[in-house]
Amino acid sequence: MAGKRLYELMTKRGGKASDYSDVVFGVVSSASPLKVQLSNSMVLTDDFIILGKHIGKFKLKGKTKIKTTKDSDLQGDMVSAEYEFDNSLKAGDKVTMIRMDGGQQFYLFERLGEDGFGF
Repeated sequence: MAGKRLYELMTKRGGKASDYSDVVFGVVSSASPLKVQLSNSMVLTDDFIILGKHIGKFKLKGKTKIKTTKDSDLQGDMVSAEYEFDNSLKAGDKVTMIRMDGGQQFYLFERLGEDGFGF
């Protein structure tokens, strides 16, 4: 029943398939300036790409457990820390994006590793 209703809503809206959001895959052809090739004839520039929070260099706050000698006052304590990650894009990286309605903007949210998952 829910599938039928969803189908009705999608077909009622009308338009072409490119008018809707979609998941697309591409390959970074240049990191600076950023260019992503979607197909043989379509290359996106950074004007059309919105980078996700975890693409590029970023920092995350967290806690870590300290292991020290038994004479230390910090033995086994949790200490706040800030971790820096470098998930910058390089030429040849495979990426996953969401094409937004209308196809004018692409949200790049993931770089695929060799196994097809994450980095």
